[in-house]
Order: sequence, then structure tokens, then C-alpha cells
Amino acid sequence: MTELYSRRSFLAGVLTSGTLSAGAGYVLTRREPVDLVLATGVDPTGGRQLLVTMWNQLNPDAQIHTETVNSSTRDQYELFLRTKADIFNLDVIHIPRFADDQLIVPITPPDGNPLLPAVSRLSQRTGRDDFWAVPFNTDVGMLYRRVADKAVADPEPELADLLTSAPGQFAGQLNTVGPQTEEAFVVNVLEHALAQDDAILTEDGVLSYSLGQWREALGPVTAAIKAGRVLDQAGEGSTTRVFQQSGLRYMRNWPVSYPAVERAERTKVSTAEIRLGGLPTGIIGGQSLAVSADSPHREVAEQAIHFLTGKSSQLLLTKYGFAPTNLDAYINQRLAESLPHLEDIRVAVESSRPRPMHHNYAAFARVFAEHTRNLLQEGEPLTQRFISDIQKELG
Repeated sequence: MTELYSRRSFLAGVLTSGTLSAGAGYVLTRREPVDLVLATGVDPTGGRQLLVTMWNQLNPDAQIHTETVNSSTRDQYELFLRTKADIFNLDVIHIPRFADDQLIVPITPPDGNPLLPAVSRLSQRTGRDDFWAVPFNTDVGMLYRRVADKAVADPEPELADLLTSAPGQFAGQLNTVGPQTEEAFVVNVLEHALAQDDAILTEDGVLSYSLGQWREALGPVTAAIKAGRVLDQAGEGSTTRVFQQSGLRYMRNWPVSYPAVERAERTKVSTAEIRLGGLPTGIIGGQSLAVSADSPHREVAEQAIHFLTGKSSQLLLTKYGFAPTNLDAYINQRLAESLPHLEDIRVAVESSRPRPMHHNYAAFARVFAEHTRNLLQEGEPLTQRFISDIQKELG
């Protein structure tokens, strides 16, 4: 309860008068009430919903109603369309498909909110100043490590080295049991491949189609799983549980998991600190807010998005564990003092690589996961069929 109260107090401090007046000023011009529907995934932190609540308190005649959709990469497109939403909170990987199918309309981000280049390129229209969606939060793979004694030197390890140097002490999302865990698996496989060969996925999200390159890049993690040197979990939740219950030294997870993990682990005598470090090259993710092309309230929806993604709102989301999208949050002195790993997240975001930003990404992810799971879990070697299948989907 103390933690929740401190976060709400933080909200009161960071939502500046400029941000509040932007929301309140619009309400003063409303003559008829408007109800906006926001389609979004699950938010276990409560941070996003708190911002929605704040908007609703400031704008009684322009209310946002959240419709939570428990979707996966395979079905987010179809399930979101069933909501008849005014605003979509899209996983960035779905932006190309929504844009190509003319389901969302261009939007200009709020002024005075400098986005990190790695973040903006996922949502910005090619060759234009406006965006298809405004970044709400970003994400990038991070390496968690348990420190037993702060007085003992604890150099940050490399992901590739953990496969051999820390047997039984590293957990990652290196298995999948269905659509809900498939995307985490795909991302983890890409990160392990990049740890061995950073040319296998370019800064523009273009994959290599060299079979030999893929075999070599995935050889070490395949061998480590076969030898039982890593704990190959299905999904982020399972990874977190085994990390905590088994007292592991290392795990791969997203920054948003840090507050809950840190709160649970700091009570243990065996844990002095949980630290975050970057991967050699992490995969960037995140969510962005887009205005539905079918919304009868586009102008209101855009103003709501400006409020939810603005500079002050980013400070709040960062406090809840989300990786911020803009530079100001990373250099905020107050945040830096309470979140010492924030600079590590910034470095990880700036050095990250995107997944293939393609209209047909969901189909690509399905066949990529099928082939690579058979390799990692069943020992079936990659063949030229792997290359032809991913080429077909990314056409």
C-alpha cells in the first residue's frame, strides 16, 4: 500500500500544469459528451490505467473506457478489430499491418516530447514528420542478475558467456507452448542469435537468409539447452518464477518486470540487490497509441493520446517500470536517483534491433518459432526449408 501511495503522490508531482491544462482546456470547449473506447492488452502494473483515470477526472465530458483484450501476436489484429475502438494500443510490430490496411490514421506526436530515434522509427511514417501511432512505452530485452554481496566485484556478463560459464544459473524464454508464449520465444531466439552474430538482423530489421549463418548463430544456445546448462522457460511469467523460486543468478526479461521482482527479492537474506544490464543487442518492443480510422471522434482521440503519451505521463509510466520513450525521462534527475538502471535501459534501447517490421509479421513469427523450437527442443537441424518459409512470409 505504501508503494502505491508513493506512486500516486509521484503522479501529482510530475503531471505539470501544462499537461493538465492541455486536457482541461479541451473540456471547456465540449458541448456534447464523448465516450472513447481504448483497446489495449493487459497491464499488471496499473500505470497505464492510472493515466486513463487521470484523464477521465479532468475530462468528465470526454471519457475513456478501457477494453482489455487478452491477445497474442497471432490474433491481436483480429481481436482488436472486434472492439470497435477509437484508440488502439498496438504492439509496435502490428503497426505496419494496421497502416497498410488503412485501419488507423496519421497522427502528430505532442510537442516538446523528444523521442529516442530507435523508438520513433517504429511508429513514424516513412519520409514524413507525422506518425502512424504515438509511442506509449518502449521495451527492450535486459539481463537481470542477483547480487549477494555489494562489496564483491560483480562485472556484467555477456549473454553468450552465460551459456557456458553459469551452468544452471540462467533462465530465458527459450521454449514455447502456444500462441501466448510464442512471441517471447521468437524475441529470445533472435537475441541469442545476435549475441553470436550481430549481422544476422540489421538495424532496419532485415533478416539474413543464409542457412549456414543461422546454424552457426544458434549452435551455442542449442547445445546449452541440450546439456541442461540453461533453464528454457515458456513465457516471461514462468521465467520470473523459476528465477525467484530457484534463486538463480541470471534471467532475461523486460524492464517492466523489475519493480515486482525487486520488491520480492529485496526481502531475502541471500539477495543484496537485483541489477539490470543490457544484452549485446536486445530486441526492441513496446506499444504505441493509434487513432482508429473508423472513430467518429478522431480529434478527441488524438488529444487523449497526446495526454497519455506526453512528457509528464512518461515520467509516471517509468516509475511503474515501463521503459520510457522520450529523452527527458532518461535524464530526469529524480528518476535517475530512484532508478539507477535507467541509463542501462537507455543504452539498451539505443543499441537495439527491431524485429522485421512487416505487414505479414504474425505469419513469419509462427513459422520462425516452429522451425527454431524444433531445433532447440527436439534437436531437428535447420534446413533450407527454414529459409524458404521465412522468405515466403516476409516476401
